[in-house]
Amino acid sequence: MSHRGRVERVLTRVFRNDWSALTPPEIGRWTPDLSVSVVMPARGGQRRLDLALASLAAQTYPEDLLEVVVVDDHSSPALRLPPLRPARCRVLNAPEGGWGAGYARAYGAHASTGDILVWMDADMVAGPEFVEAQARWHHTHAEAVTLGRVRFADAGPRTPEELMSRVRAGTLHRSLDTGRRHEWVECLLTQSDRLRDADHLGFHAYVGAAAGVRRNLYEAAGGVDPDLDLGQDTEFGYRLWQAGAVMVPEPAATAWHVGRAGTARTRLPSERFRTQVLAELMPHPHAYRERVPAHRRRIPLVHAVVDVSGAPYDLVRGCVDRLLDSAETDLAITLVADWEGVREGGGAPGGPHLDLRLVQANYLREPRISFATAAPRTGFPSPFLLQVPVAWGLGQVALSRLLASAERARAGLTELFSATSPARDAGVRLWRTRALARAMRVCGEEEDLGDVVAELHGRYRIHAGQETLTDLSLYRSVPPQPRTAPDTVAAPCPHGDAGSREGAPASGAGRGGRRPVGALVRSAWRGTLRRLRRERAHGPAAGRDPAQEG
Repeated sequence: MSHRGRVERVLTRVFRNDWSALTPPEIGRWTPDLSVSVVMPARGGQRRLDLALASLAAQTYPEDLLEVVVVDDHSSPALRLPPLRPARCRVLNAPEGGWGAGYARAYGAHASTGDILVWMDADMVAGPEFVEAQARWHHTHAEAVTLGRVRFADAGPRTPEELMSRVRAGTLHRSLDTGRRHEWVECLLTQSDRLRDADHLGFHAYVGAAAGVRRNLYEAAGGVDPDLDLGQDTEFGYRLWQAGAVMVPEPAATAWHVGRAGTARTRLPSERFRTQVLAELMPHPHAYRERVPAHRRRIPLVHAVVDVSGAPYDLVRGCVDRLLDSAETDLAITLVADWEGVREGGGAPGGPHLDLRLVQANYLREPRISFATAAPRTGFPSPFLLQVPVAWGLGQVALSRLLASAERARAGLTELFSATSPARDAGVRLWRTRALARAMRVCGEEEDLGDVVAELHGRYRIHAGQETLTDLSLYRSVPPQPRTAPDTVAAPCPHGDAGSREGAPASGAGRGGRRPVGALVRSAWRGTLRRLRRERAHGPAAGRDPAQEG
């Protein structure tokens, strides 16, 4: 097994989500060796829980490798274990202060011990092969996420003993199958060749009522969000998708929701919930994200990274300001440099970190910018990681075109090169997070990561003109991209604060009368920056004519 929270290396390379490259063992003709924990959140419904545990006691998976953890979500009266249950079964009471299905799933996963986690609702009856059919995929591939087949039955066995007798007679399926199913999941599976041709929205097929995942992949994806009682399955499925999961529908792993309330309990969250809550955490689908104001987008669509180590201040401004002014505003930027060295240098004038101090002073109040001493390996949980060399300036619509090209080609790596400098590593790279995460688990020491991503998810290359991609190093002084201030206050943009930056003066600010506070603050900042530039001109970092600086 691998270290906790890290998915072990895999041998079989799966192209996108084409799980047909995997060959699991046949049910009933193999010997498993990984332990399984079935995690079952429950709140009330003792009779249904008795039936669920009886169905798990009849599983074909080895008894010594199977445990069942029931998390009692503050039931009154408290739930108890029935006589007919799996050999290794226990009930855990959810701690005070936490409640809901999301919290129960997260708590149960944390308290369980299995190598494989299988989710099941407490009002379900599982077929005898429910666990084995899923576990065989997890023995085959560490990135597999199995999706059991969920069905609905108005009525089921009245007692656990009746259920066991139907299992022994082989009639459980016939007595429960009424044809009712998740229509939206079946539609998605049909349109995507059972997810083998799934696009970036393939994670919508994930239903937590009957699914399985290796524990290491579960932890690498961050686990179920305990704060989400509704929609936690969709949000966790999104993060599993970004972590590189190969989602596999498994029709042999059938479980039935028993009772008329089953369909209502497992419905999709309402459109209002998806647009006002889930869309803050999930940049996909775009139709929901566009309704969320920019300041409420907790996970950006694109995580851009710029290494500014050793770069002059004006060059950094030329690159970063163009990113901030991009037409695509669903963006966060990480500036990578020795920021610890800047802090240790204190306020001493001049010095080798003067340019970095200028950069920090200029962008410290920009909410979309963060500072890091090391570049992130992937964009997780954002769907895309954008790597921009500090010497390149992107045009205003360049990122939007990159994203459109990546989605149209379903590329794992989309590269933008200057038509005049077509060198292999000289351009801008847009990595698809799920492709990059998966490539890192299969890439050999002698292989190029970009080539592996291309093999797993495809590559798309674009040669850009001067307006799309500018070589900023050709200029002696690189001023920020000019902005045009509107004459009147614009109406709120439905896509967020496109083309704006926090602290920019509002239309008409400062016309006559007293200067606003914002203008005074900006004037003070400009004065500070001018003083720092003069210090640099007389210190060891000097090397350019101050008259040439923007």
